[in-house]
Amino acid sequence: MNAKINEKLSEILAGILLSGGMMQLLFFVAAYFYRQFWSSRVTFSAGLWIGVAVAVALAVHMYRSIGRALEMEQDAAERYMRRVYLIRTVAIFAMAAVIWYTKIASVVAAFLGVFCTAFGTHLQPVIHFILSREDR
Repeated sequence: MNAKINEKLSEILAGILLSGGMMQLLFFVAAYFYRQFWSSRVTFSAGLWIGVAVAVALAVHMYRSIGRALEMEQDAAERYMRRVYLIRTVAIFAMAAVIWYTKIASVVAAFLGVFCTAFGTHLQPVIHFILSREDR
């Protein structure tokens, strides 16, 4: 069972990275056709990949948190999951605050990078299907 969960986590992480790459590619295509985006390509890319890195960290943290919660009693597990959810939420807003304060990247692009978590989880069945076909 644990190997199956590790496999799912690696497929989700691959989906996060794949969706981040697709967003990067779409932005460069848009920047090529709409020159007003061309000047912001470095800040967008930096924000996007900071967000993707945070998305990867959040996915790993969620995986570990669920594993620990499954070993607890129900009431303790509910309190624990609320607490780690709050930690992940604070981490997202701390990332946005640091980017906004230092102006090293685009905050909107960073949130798009964090949103790659949702894309990664939706891409997981597709990635699993593709990888399981190669095993046959």
